Amino acid sequence: MQRLTSSVQITLRLFVVARWVMLGLIALGWTLQAVRPTLFRQIVSWFPPPPEPIGTSIVVVLMAVANLWVSRRVLARGRATMSLAGTHLLLDTAALTALLALSGGVSNAFTSMYFVPMTLAIQLSPGWAWAIGGACLLGFASLFVLGPAPVGPPGHEEHFLGHIRGMWVAFGISAAFVIYFVHRIALSLARQRAELERLRMTAQQDRQLAALGTLAAGAAHELGSPLATIGVLVADLPLMEPREQSEAMQTIRHELARCKHILQQMSSPELRVGSLAASAEAWPLAELGEALRSLGSEVTIAMSAAGAAATTTQPQEVVLQIVRAVGTNAIDACRAKPGSTGVRVTIDVAADHALLRVRDDGVGMPPEAVAAAFDPFFSTKPEGKGMGLGLFLARAHLRKLGGTIELESEHGRGTTTTVRFPLREALREGATDGRGG
Repeated sequence: MQRLTSSVQITLRLFVVARWVMLGLIALGWTLQAVRPTLFRQIVSWFPPPPEPIGTSIVVVLMAVANLWVSRRVLARGRATMSLAGTHLLLDTAALTALLALSGGVSNAFTSMYFVPMTLAIQLSPGWAWAIGGACLLGFASLFVLGPAPVGPPGHEEHFLGHIRGMWVAFGISAAFVIYFVHRIALSLARQRAELERLRMTAQQDRQLAALGTLAAGAAHELGSPLATIGVLVADLPLMEPREQSEAMQTIRHELARCKHILQQMSSPELRVGSLAASAEAWPLAELGEALRSLGSEVTIAMSAAGAAATTTQPQEVVLQIVRAVGTNAIDACRAKPGSTGVRVTIDVAADHALLRVRDDGVGMPPEAVAAAFDPFFSTKPEGKGMGLGLFLARAHLRKLGGTIELESEHGRGTTTTVRFPLREALREGATDGRGG
């Protein structure tokens, strides 16, 4: 209903503009007649005969009053209806017939102006289009009676009258073809618009479904670490001393709170959607170091002066999730290698971008594992110890942030992961691929 009202409003507005154009041309002719009568007579001689002044003036005034009424009382207040628009097109057809009858009748060269209301009526409905077309054809026919009889060259009066009658028949046939085919084109365009709208809605639903899939995968990945910790501690509780049991229970409570937080985000998609937008308030980049320190004692943080003073408006929850995923991978790699010295993290700022480098001297990865590191469900960890989603989700989120992630690793010697993202750039789709290089 809203789309129909908008179409009628546009049609009526175009009709008002067309009417003003015609009235302006008539006014220009009158002005030219007063200022340059010789030039006016030359122009009028191209389109004989000249209009009858009194009757033409009355029609012009009535059309101007109708136009002002439509502009101020209908269009300005958004009250356009299909019946009102169709009625004005019928009135305009009658006014055009009167003007033509007052200026030569059927022999007037501007009888083709009947196509204007016909074309506008196509935007309303098939019924109104055929009604206006019939009215125009009837108005054209009435010119044979209302206007002066067409006068042809001496001796060829009948031939000229036959030519004029043929023009009326040709007008009727052309009008029928125009209404039919233009209406078919309009219907085809309407179907295309409807199909595009359907495809847009489908694409939006697919994006939402993909976002929910990413949300679920991220939650599953984040739940893996705390649940694994809880499982180990629960298995060892019977073997612990009372003091160790108390510490273990405290750790279990902490990990359960973390699981609860992850599940709350999973069960409240609107919270995650909000977190994927740039923050209105800046938050300190130093919180990245705090998030990494909470992962384990193996992490050593080195923050430059620029990094310590920097703030970012990027979504905090997303950035912290990326950092935790990268840090967890580095810690697991170090724990898998006896004698490892731990994870060293540097946080810096370069060219309005945050720069995070996570280095470990863990087990490292062979070249083929590095090439597949960002693929979903690929993991170098023992079966059941990793889901292979951490780096995949990190890269997906960094693409939205306009950032990148690079991975350098040597089997047996460790891995360096470099995360880079703009400090104050809004989320966007289709950012540069985050794989190294």
